[in-house]
Amino acid sequence: MNGDLGSIIDMAEAAHDERIIKSGLKRFATSFGFERFAYLQTEGAKLRTFNSYPEKWQDIYLGSQYFRIDPAVTEAKRRMETISWTACDWPARGTSELKRFREQAIEHGIRSGVTIPVNGSYGSAVMLTFASSEKQADISRFQDRQKAIEAVMAIHYRLKIIAAATIVAPKRLLSPREAMCLMWAAKGKNVPETADVTGINPRTVQHYLDNARRKLDAATVPQLVAIAKDHGLV
Repeated sequence: MNGDLGSIIDMAEAAHDERIIKSGLKRFATSFGFERFAYLQTEGAKLRTFNSYPEKWQDIYLGSQYFRIDPAVTEAKRRMETISWTACDWPARGTSELKRFREQAIEHGIRSGVTIPVNGSYGSAVMLTFASSEKQADISRFQDRQKAIEAVMAIHYRLKIIAAATIVAPKRLLSPREAMCLMWAAKGKNVPETADVTGINPRTVQHYLDNARRKLDAATVPQLVAIAKDHGLV
């Protein structure tokens, strides 16, 4: 996988199981100088994650519900823009929970990284993090915000599609771009508005929605949204 955010989108388009996605994200992380990746979806007190962190750290993180205080997560959600972070900026003294989090993260090789957040549906937040054991992360190759958002959403919707594969026939599965346009339609965006927020040509947006309608046997976009919600695709 080459060192370009667009390669994540291409990989997600072709992936038919989580193993392929994990392998692709690992290669991407390495090409950008990172060692680990983590996909997170937070909604209130709920967390869904798909990552390559050490299992012991995953158990600690989830068991302690560290996503509530994780500075990378809280700052990314607050700013809703790509951020770089380093454990050097986190509290190193005292007896606080945040200090304990810092110590345990460093112990398990999570010292710096880059986090790309995106607003999800129904008040959720979706983010993709690349982490390193080095003291400082390089954010220079993540400057294209629109491409970063597309990469995160491609992973997000491919994982949802794979999860729904047991209840939706394979021929009816949506591509990440089709799912992305459907997501904005579910939020009430029309074709020109979806084109504006995604950077995709309006005619191409319409093409993706038409493909999605055919795959889900929907006559209209509102019916498409309703069917997709029934199957947990949006």
